[in-house]
Amino acid sequence: MKKLFIVFALAVVTLYGFGNYFVINYYVKPGDTLYLISQRFSVSPSIILDWNDVDPYKLKIGQLLKIPQPPGILYEVKQGDTLYDISKRFFTTVSYIKKVNNLKSDFIYVGQKLFVALDGIGLAFNVNGNMFMWPIYGVISSNYGWRVHPIYKRKSFHTGVDISAPEGTPIFSGTDGVVKLAGEYGGYGLAVVVSYGKYDIVYGHMSKVSVYKGQKVSKGELLGRVGSTGISTGPHVHFEVRIKGKHTNPFVYLPPSNRIYVLREGTVNLGGE
Repeated sequence: MKKLFIVFALAVVTLYGFGNYFVINYYVKPGDTLYLISQRFSVSPSIILDWNDVDPYKLKIGQLLKIPQPPGILYEVKQGDTLYDISKRFFTTVSYIKKVNNLKSDFIYVGQKLFVALDGIGLAFNVNGNMFMWPIYGVISSNYGWRVHPIYKRKSFHTGVDISAPEGTPIFSGTDGVVKLAGEYGGYGLAVVVSYGKYDIVYGHMSKVSVYKGQKVSKGELLGRVGSTGISTGPHVHFEVRIKGKHTNPFVYLPPSNRIYVLREGTVNLGGE
């Protein structure tokens, strides 16, 4: 790991190098906002919030922010993870993850931190025309419609689709839009609501929220991480589509569930099923 010191806009900035990326330690100056800092370093506010536990509305002078260059996301390896699993969750390829992390083999270990730069994320996003995009790669654990509630053990209507994935899996916006809510949301736990035309799209039960209210987001932009907050039996995303406040079947707007991961033409994924 390399460590350098430079002067940037009259503020001390420390750089830590890690193979094919480095992290800037930036100290908040008078007049700084999250948006201005993101513009200064050409990093989206979502990435800054993902790397830091800060209140986007209450930055403090002298507060330390970690900013990755190039912009990207860290993932901590969980028990049972393989590089192929992780590549699916980032909609990228095994070969890309190995390259950016200087890995010589497919061996990874629990607790290892892998970096995935934004230019490699989304190589397999299924952006099928005007349809929504699946926000994560995972297993559908509960469909839209009537069910026996897993906690209350009584019949109730499930207003979205649940997609299970390990805690910490990145959640990507299924549409363009503006963040209408970011934070605690009753039984949804930590959640994000994105307003997109006539639709409000809900992403519930997050472990971390990486956007702020009023932020403009693009399809495929990071919203946060999978968790099990609120009324939940395990890590998953509750994905819900509303029109004028009324829930509707999300499957109408999403590509088929067997087409969540669609590798871009000409891109090769190294790894097995």
